[in-house]
Amino acid sequence: MTRGIARVATAALLSLTGVAGFAGAAQAEPIDYVRIELLELTCHQQSEGDHDEAYLKVTDANGNAVKVWPGSLKYQTMGPGYVRSMTDGNGNAALVLGKQQARTMTLWDYDTTSPDDKLGSTLATGSEAGAEVQYRSLEGSGGVYTIAYRVIDI
Repeated sequence: MTRGIARVATAALLSLTGVAGFAGAAQAEPIDYVRIELLELTCHQQSEGDHDEAYLKVTDANGNAVKVWPGSLKYQTMGPGYVRSMTDGNGNAALVLGKQQARTMTLWDYDTTSPDDKLGSTLATGSEAGAEVQYRSLEGSGGVYTIAYRVIDI
């Protein structure tokens, strides 16, 4: 009797394993990830006074805007002709995305006495992986900037 129960239990276990294996086969392919590599920001025209206090936010996988540049500073001073390296922001997890995903990059001007001004935004897509350096114009609140970045496989 105990052998019979053991055989039934083993058969049931094997059939469940088969079902689990089948369910696993129906799962989607794993996501191939890439990373946005920030290169530099060029100011062609500041939005206010003698300079802007620029910082960059990127939407993360949950749609939250996350500050990624400048890395450890609140903002970076920008004026016409200024070119700033953005590489100190490259360690942020918000810059990682799937090849079928996109991230919005938004440049802001920090203000102490009023809401921050949006200096423009652009969309970076995972499908840009392997392409040449991307140069995108950002314009808003009177400011004109160019951001340079590339999307690389990880």
